[in-house]
Amino acid sequence: VIMKKFVFSALTLCAVLPAAQAACTFNTSTVESIREVVTASGGWPISDAQCAVLNAKKLSLLVSGDATVLDGVSVAWAAVSLIDSSSRVKADAGRTSTYVNTKKASIDVANEMLVSAVKDSLAQLDFNKAAAEIEAYKAKNKAKR
Repeated sequence: VIMKKFVFSALTLCAVLPAAQAACTFNTSTVESIREVVTASGGWPISDAQCAVLNAKKLSLLVSGDATVLDGVSVAWAAVSLIDSSSRVKADAGRTSTYVNTKKASIDVANEMLVSAVKDSLAQLDFNKAAAEIEAYKAKNKAKR
C-alpha cells in the first residue's frame, strides 16, 4: 500500500512539474470576473512566443469583455490588445469577438462563450505589430519632451 502511494505520488509529481516549469507568466490588465472565467477554463490561451513578447517588452495583455443572459439569449464578447505596464500606452492593434446563443440561455453558456471569444481574439491578435505600435507611440511621446 505504501509503495502504491509512493509510485502514484511520484507519477503525479512528474506529470505536474513539466507543465509548471514550461508555463510562461505575464501581466494582464482586466477585470476580476474575466480573469476568474478564463482561469477556471484552463488559463490564458497564449503561446510561448506571445508570452515572450509581453515579457521582453514589459507589456500586459489588455482584455475587456462580458458574458450575460439578455431576454433568453446568452451573449459574450471579448476585446484584446496590449498595453505598456508602466506608461499605460495602449496599442491600437486589437481584436474583438462576439458570440450569441439563442438556443441555450444560461450564464454558464455565456461564460463558455466568453472564453471562446477571448481565444478567438487572441488567435487573431498580432502581438509583434501591437508591441511595435506601443514602441512607436512611446518614442513619439519622448521626442515631444
